[in-house]
Amino acid sequence: MRAERKILYGQESMKLYHPDHNPVIAQDSPQWLPERRGKLTASRMADALSFNKDGKPSAKRTALMMQLVAERVADYAVDHFVTKEMQWGLDNEAGAKAAYEKRYGVVAGPASLYHHPSIEWFAATPDGTLGDDGVLEIKCPGTPRFLQYSLDGVVPAEYRPQILCQLACTGRKWADFVAFDPRIKEEKHQLFVCRWEPRPEEIHAIEKEAVKFLAEVEAMFRRFTEG
Repeated sequence: MRAERKILYGQESMKLYHPDHNPVIAQDSPQWLPERRGKLTASRMADALSFNKDGKPSAKRTALMMQLVAERVADYAVDHFVTKEMQWGLDNEAGAKAAYEKRYGVVAGPASLYHHPSIEWFAATPDGTLGDDGVLEIKCPGTPRFLQYSLDGVVPAEYRPQILCQLACTGRKWADFVAFDPRIKEEKHQLFVCRWEPRPEEIHAIEKEAVKFLAEVEAMFRRFTEG
């Protein structure tokens, strides 16, 4: 069994999660939402990395910090407004996964929450797992954006932080990015898939950014609870 380690957040020392204490939790489990409270999750990493042109934290970054502290001190999940576009994506995710599995003759593992093996308060829920080393990330955008993804032929930059976090938390090596739009008339054009295997140093870099952000969250939490 691997021994517990410590990581320094500025001048403070915080005990990290031991992997044996952090089971994988299925997204359809009632424990999934409570387990995400107060944590930096992959889907919010882009906000954690958001800064204004003058180098100051953006409003999105500050709002995320406030939300995570609020969830820790109040022990409830802050509600998120679901737009029409977001609901469309949620409603069509299962269809996207089925289309991917049909095209490639595979069965993806279920969407589940993975805690980072060493960084406390850091977790990710990929939309599925593939074999021993892959994850699945699914998006169901509007048709113009879907066309843009398909024509560009690469993983969109705005989703790379999310995928890097998923790989960091699962210990896997690559991701299949899937975009799906069932409104496209020809079925063969409804699915866009791009495989991405980032360099290890890219995953390490996102871990460093997560540690930096979480140190600031911890400092804010302590100012509130100990002030």
